[in-house]
Amino acid sequence: MRRKSNTLLLLVSIIWDVSLINISFLLAYWIRFCSGVIPLVEGNGIPPSLRPYVLISVFALMVWGTIFYLSGLYDTKKIYSLLDEIYEVLKGVFIGTILVLAPIFFYRAFTFSRIVMFLSCLLAGILVIIGKIVLRTIRTTLYRHGIGVLNACVVGKGERAKEVLFKFKQNPIVRYNLVGQVIEKGEKGEEELPILGNIFQIREIIKKNKIDMLLITFPLSQQKKIAKILLRCDELPVEIRFVPDPYELLTSRIGYYELDGFSLLGLKEFPLTYWNALLKRTFDIFVSSILIVITAPIILCVSVLVKLDSSGPLFYRQKRVGKNGKQFYIIKFRSMFVNAEQFTGPIFASYGDPRVTKIGKMIRRWSFDEFPQLFNVLEGNMSLVGPRPERPEFVKKFGNEIIRYFERHRVSPGITGWAQVNGLRGDTSIKERVKYDLYYIENWSLNFDMKILLRTFGATITKENAY
Repeated sequence: MRRKSNTLLLLVSIIWDVSLINISFLLAYWIRFCSGVIPLVEGNGIPPSLRPYVLISVFALMVWGTIFYLSGLYDTKKIYSLLDEIYEVLKGVFIGTILVLAPIFFYRAFTFSRIVMFLSCLLAGILVIIGKIVLRTIRTTLYRHGIGVLNACVVGKGERAKEVLFKFKQNPIVRYNLVGQVIEKGEKGEEELPILGNIFQIREIIKKNKIDMLLITFPLSQQKKIAKILLRCDELPVEIRFVPDPYELLTSRIGYYELDGFSLLGLKEFPLTYWNALLKRTFDIFVSSILIVITAPIILCVSVLVKLDSSGPLFYRQKRVGKNGKQFYIIKFRSMFVNAEQFTGPIFASYGDPRVTKIGKMIRRWSFDEFPQLFNVLEGNMSLVGPRPERPEFVKKFGNEIIRYFERHRVSPGITGWAQVNGLRGDTSIKERVKYDLYYIENWSLNFDMKILLRTFGATITKENAY
């Protein structure tokens, strides 16, 4: 019943998108030819036939539907955040618009109105995004009432089991309901999860509790246990997911290679080399230049407020460690009193920090203090997206405490990063940040960068852990 509910929601989502795209073409046709907003000059005031526009809307449906499908918008196993879903829709509409409009310019049998075509694509993007928000609201309401929710349980204990529990606490309204934990015989489980039994009883546990998904948290070194669970769950309608440890190199893409007939699997790869590095640098220069122009009024206002609020310089320059361990000076708007670390030494800012000025609290909450770092990006010391740069004192300390910490310096540090958009900013776990940073480095793509930038906007609005 629960799986059928999710299938029905998927079907509704597809039909919803199809309907909205059709409506956008009809609405664009009406605005151009029937509303009177744009005067008809040709054809003695008689609007052209609607039929060709209906046919091109069918073509657009096929193109956009295929792009949405390939991007995973109709994959029930993916759970997108709202901003990620909007990003995928915008990307799909942009690519789809190019693919739809391109053949029209070569089609001579009928002259399509360019206004109608561009307006159709614009309306389609807006309506589909609104539709996604409406459907997400409906899904959330249904999940709250237990409709379509799938039962999941944790298999194993330890740090990864705690991480799973923490993630489910962060996002309580999701498609999966964490019902309990399966442990080894004679072990104690996590205090906040009910014990459903031990791994020898896994078949009975799945049937009794109607489990839809197992989250295995055993490390790779315990392969035999994982194999036993897989065998015991044979023929049962249950999904099995492995919760990886980034330090076991499972955050990486797995690539397939062949060397003179010898098959190889690449577990640890580094995509930011050669052309990819040049592509990322070009993207940084282009986008940061545009952002400097767009944010110029904010930069000017913040400059005035900082100078009026407290005595001292406008900007704060601090030594940080960048790519390949090279040190540079990061530029920020000054948000603390002068000589703020005179008595404390190098420490992280925390909630209610007395060193922060009145205006400093405001600009830190909205991340306005980070805007001058766009000039660091133009200079080449930083990137728009990457691991956040740390001070030399902290780098030395963390490098001795955290495995693979120095691998963060294989890329340029960023104004924002994968860790930050996942809530790990400010005074949060450095070890957790490193996991997310390594995942970003080993899975980089330009698409990934754009997704992080979009999510940064959302994280800035929520102001989580910003002080």
